[in-house]
Amino acid sequence: MNTNEKALLILIVEDDKELARLNARFLKRQGYEVIIAYNAAEARSLFRENSPGLLVLDIGLPDGDGLSLCEEFRRDTDAPVLFLTGKTETGDKVMGLRKGGDYYLTKPYDSNEFLAVVQSLLRREEQTQKKIAEVSVIQRGPLTLKLQESKVFINGHDAELTPKEFAVLLILVQNEDKELTYETIYEHVWGTAMNNDSSALRQQISRLKKKLDEDNTDSFSILNDHGKGYTFTTI
Repeated sequence: MNTNEKALLILIVEDDKELARLNARFLKRQGYEVIIAYNAAEARSLFRENSPGLLVLDIGLPDGDGLSLCEEFRRDTDAPVLFLTGKTETGDKVMGLRKGGDYYLTKPYDSNEFLAVVQSLLRREEQTQKKIAEVSVIQRGPLTLKLQESKVFINGHDAELTPKEFAVLLILVQNEDKELTYETIYEHVWGTAMNNDSSALRQQISRLKKKLDEDNTDSFSILNDHGKGYTFTTI
């Protein structure tokens, strides 16, 4: 499948109208469908009305910020998120990843670099979905992983995992009782090197454990060897 076919729609959230329209024209010439929001309110409305395959979020907006938007959108989508901003501080980049972002471009940037990142994020998402579909059903205690449906059930109830949460759990379960390094998990799920920042993975694990209600079961556990990796084990 062509990468462009994978992205049904790209949502650009950018208050610089000239830049937003320039990026939109560039993406449309590559075959993508694009919608634009110039503030956070418009972004929320367009997000609710559509199903973006990728989100391009500016950090600074007149009525909010892209970081908060990303955190909101992550409750309903696992679509790749690309942050565009003029900020260069490392802390801002880390915060973007912690809020659920997948990549960070600092303005000014080259249009070809922008396109390359968009295509790379979409390829990674496609690879993630292919890996998820490799097997059918895995049973571990109260957990049932239905891989064709990308769903996890705990004691018969849908845990409502996002695709990345599902992919993280899958690689851990497939390597039961084996410690997997942060880098190994990240590279498997995101399809790229972690680059010494495990914050995105830690956030995924934290949300995953809450959805599985791990604290209230004695049948399985996701153990964290701090600074090294994670292990899934059943009792």
